[in-house]
Amino acid sequence: MKPIYLLLAIGFLTISCDSRYDGPTDELETLPVSQVEMPIKFAKDSITEIPVHYIRPSVCHFFYDFYYVRNNFTRTVAIIALKQNSGSNCPPSQLDYTANIRFKPASLGTYHFKFWTGTNAQGVDQFEEYDAVVDH
Repeated sequence: MKPIYLLLAIGFLTISCDSRYDGPTDELETLPVSQVEMPIKFAKDSITEIPVHYIRPSVCHFFYDFYYVRNNFTRTVAIIALKQNSGSNCPPSQLDYTANIRFKPASLGTYHFKFWTGTNAQGVDQFEEYDAVVDH
């Protein structure tokens, strides 16, 4: 009786491991920042929300998170969107959206923010850059 269960289990595993999945898939995509409402001064250990604007290229793109890299007093920021691939039913969208990034400086000094705005014709990353002082 046990060999029958073993054969059935192997059969189900073989059938369920089909690698030809044609259904919708999701992927992460980096989107450029279109505008930033950047304060010029911050208070140490205080949380400030910075509004970051971006454009969704299609109705299948949704805000997922921020790309946020710290390097001493430099912060590099971009938008990470989740693109839901639902076949060809994904109309373009040029609507402006806003996501707030929360910044809490831990040290006094001047922070340099680099917001990724895309790439130029040669494929070089372009940034909108701001300096913000933490003086109290």
